[in-house]
Amino acid sequence: MRNGRIGIVLITLLVLISPVSIAAEFFSEATEAFKQGKYRRALKYFEIERESGNNSAKLRYNIGVTLMKLERYSEATIYFLGLLNNARWKDLARYNLAIAAERSDRELVALKHYRIVRAGAATEKLRDMAARRLRLLAEDHRGEREKPWLATVSLTVGNDDNAYALQNELLEEASIGDDNYAELFAWGQYRLKGTAGSGWRVQGYGFGRKYKEYDNLDLASARAGLFHDRRLFGWTAEMGFAVEMVTLGGEPVTQQARLLGKVSGNWGRSRIVFSYSPGYYFGGDDYAYLDGWRQYFDLSWQRSLFSTEAKLFYRFDYNDREGQEKAEGDYYSYSPARHTLGGTLVWIPSPRWNISTGVEYRSSLYNESNRITDSQGDVDLYFRESDRIRSWLGAKLRITPNLHVNGKYQYIENEENREFYTYDKSEYSLGVGYNF
Repeated sequence: MRNGRIGIVLITLLVLISPVSIAAEFFSEATEAFKQGKYRRALKYFEIERESGNNSAKLRYNIGVTLMKLERYSEATIYFLGLLNNARWKDLARYNLAIAAERSDRELVALKHYRIVRAGAATEKLRDMAARRLRLLAEDHRGEREKPWLATVSLTVGNDDNAYALQNELLEEASIGDDNYAELFAWGQYRLKGTAGSGWRVQGYGFGRKYKEYDNLDLASARAGLFHDRRLFGWTAEMGFAVEMVTLGGEPVTQQARLLGKVSGNWGRSRIVFSYSPGYYFGGDDYAYLDGWRQYFDLSWQRSLFSTEAKLFYRFDYNDREGQEKAEGDYYSYSPARHTLGGTLVWIPSPRWNISTGVEYRSSLYNESNRITDSQGDVDLYFRESDRIRSWLGAKLRITPNLHVNGKYQYIENEENREFYTYDKSEYSLGVGYNF
């Protein structure tokens, strides 16, 4: 990696000596310390200036480049991300985002930022610098050019202490038990036309979980779709269509066709994502009671602060399914309306490590009355309700730019107005993944 040739110093000095006036007691001390290579001292004075109430884009940019000099790339990235909506600073900020990603061995991210600067920076100098970095990276990869495809694959092993809670009433057995499992996940996409920000792509994934003892709980799914990306008023819009198939215990359970619409963009220093996806399920002869519509609306807010990244999210999930009617007249609803609210926090202590934790609360109310006849012939009518809390703690270690290992602990507690459906469970897992 040719870090010494990247050109931060030249860009930084141009900014530091620019004539824009910042009425700051410590700013001149900070710039002088920076010129002398005393970066810790410079950062100290810049931070004092910010604590005094100065939140200008120029000051935040200089804090970012000082953090770069101190090799604190994760923290610097947060400052540069906050400047992408600033017309004056966005090109410089994005160029430095590319540098930070390159020095953190995240070359795919670096390439993305360099290409955006090369294509759209306001100054020829920045466009040339980005083009030069792209050429050097191409040389480092022996002539490899921008790939139209991306892919990832992972293998995970774990333990589930209450495996039958996963069946979601698709099986009639009531037994539960502890079991080990192995998971395989593969995802990939190929760009058919255009660029990452404006074009067409195909995307798909495959997933499988195999239990050691409970073969009837083995789960598998596969999905393929066509998607179109474009920019609208500074936001990224994604529209697509996908089909998916799910099997349980080796037997087909559902097939579904789904539309997806999503918009995302920066709002100040935060990122907002909204999506809507309607889909229709086909359960087939054995699972015809799952036939019907499912629609969900997602809204998320994400913001970075120093070496952490916080996210809040909400989902409304509405189902309109056929339901299951038994020969004796009993009826079971499979049409829940669900509200899910949660949050995650990711701590990035170094470019190779991240530690994450999160919690979500889900409330479900089935919109049709269940009807059950007991052994005495009495009929019980009720609307099924449930409250579920899921929490987790995970860690990820990047071994190489493409290879990582990760571990996770997850706990679920589900309470319903029918004791039969109340359960709690814990899962432990350890996995390895590779990005192509």
